[in-house]
Amino acid sequence: MEDNSDRNQGEGETDNNNDLNSKNKEILKRSEEMLTSTVLEKEGKDWNEKQTMIDQLLSKVNVLEKERNKAEEERDAFRDERDASREERDAIKEENKLIVKEKDVTSEEIVALKEEREVITKERDAIKEEKDLITKEKDVAIEENDALKEERKVISKERDVMKLDNETLKSEKTALDTKYTALTSTLRDQVECPVCLEVPTSGPVHVCPNGHFVCSKCKDSHCPTRRVKHCPTCRVKMFSGKSLLTVKVIENIEHACRNEDCGKFFPLEEYKLHLTSCLHRTVNCPSPNEFCSRKMSLSKVYDHILEDCQGSLNVLFTEYNFPEYNFPQYLGFTSILKHSSKGLALKWNDQIFYLNLEKALECSVFSLVLFGTALECKDYEVSITVHRTDDKDMKGNVQRFTGKPLPIDTEQERRKKNGLLVGPDQMESLSVIDEKLKINFGITLDIKKQ
Repeated sequence: MEDNSDRNQGEGETDNNNDLNSKNKEILKRSEEMLTSTVLEKEGKDWNEKQTMIDQLLSKVNVLEKERNKAEEERDAFRDERDASREERDAIKEENKLIVKEKDVTSEEIVALKEEREVITKERDAIKEEKDLITKEKDVAIEENDALKEERKVISKERDVMKLDNETLKSEKTALDTKYTALTSTLRDQVECPVCLEVPTSGPVHVCPNGHFVCSKCKDSHCPTRRVKHCPTCRVKMFSGKSLLTVKVIENIEHACRNEDCGKFFPLEEYKLHLTSCLHRTVNCPSPNEFCSRKMSLSKVYDHILEDCQGSLNVLFTEYNFPEYNFPQYLGFTSILKHSSKGLALKWNDQIFYLNLEKALECSVFSLVLFGTALECKDYEVSITVHRTDDKDMKGNVQRFTGKPLPIDTEQERRKKNGLLVGPDQMESLSVIDEKLKINFGITLDIKKQ
């Protein structure tokens, strides 16, 4: 509708301009006609009067011309104003469109703000509820804290009483331990065999007519020179008398470990188990007997191997004495086709192992010894692979053993029957002669804890 009104307005302005031009033309035409008629009608008048009339008409024509020019200027001004009005109208339309869009956006923002306000209101209510719960919990905690403080006071008093009781009990226990130690020491002295100077660990215990004891090991010894016929204390003849009381004493007192550097005491059943696992029990050096046959405390064997064992490579080659080995581990050795080789001690996972390379009757035997008991050996699995020194990847001919290590208490003859047994022909095929005409072979050793 606005476009139609603008169109009508433009058409009206055009019609006005046309009417104005028509009027001007009619006026000029009429002026000319009047001039002509005047001339015709008043031919007889004086030229001056005619000239005056012509001047008046020309003056009127000039006035009309000025009015026409003024009308055209007004028309042009009106057109410019109309164009400005149209531009202003278009700008207003665009502004209205923007305002409508902003209004829509504002409406959406208002809706979003309302929703956000509702969410915030809910969160605020939830926070208030949580605050109320925390306040209640705080009050409960304060009450519990007060109760705990009271309870702590009571406990402190009870603790002080218990400390006194504990100190009293410790004093009494110390006194009882002293009495018990003195009593068991006296009993051990009384039941100690005067021949072997050891406390028996099992019956029967022989007794002479005067009440002196002799262990069955010494009384019934198969050696005639050690067999006791007379009481070693009072020298009276020994008969078949046995002391049941002494057996009861033996079963109920603690026994001192007989191994040097140990000195611990154990009840009889624990004592028997301890003897098989004591770190200070006497064992043979694990190296081949051809090189070293010393007996010593297990706790001293590793130092002996590192320092002065003639049957171990650790003395000659200190580079083998690493703090810890990584497995699998490759080792190079000189062939043992005709005799045993020196062994090697290896430390891994806080345990000590000993690799033996011994010559048996018709084969070479490779075994790994653990510095522990047979029960401890069950926790490990070892793999010993003998191969050529130029076949470290073990893709060629190899001889392999997989099983448990041997305990440190294993004798050499038993070691030679266990482990990896390699015949002379196989051993020769696995050996390599170097430029110095030495016969060498390789061993890859792997240890795993199960």
